[in-house]
Amino acid sequence: MLFAKKDKDEQVLLAEDQAWMKSNSDSDQEINANMVFMAQIEKVLSDSDASSSSADEKISE
Repeated sequence: MLFAKKDKDEQVLLAEDQAWMKSNSDSDQEINANMVFMAQIEKVLSDSDASSSSADEKISE
């Protein structure tokens, strides 16, 4: 999973498996922010699929 945060200089820091990496350019920061956003959406969708499939199983029982 990819995480992002800003340091004291407002630089975006990225972490994957606990290793923080500094992103220097604005375009890299935008790309990285989009990647984090997409990863969050994928998690929400997969959580939603898991809960809806369990609801479908309950309905069919």
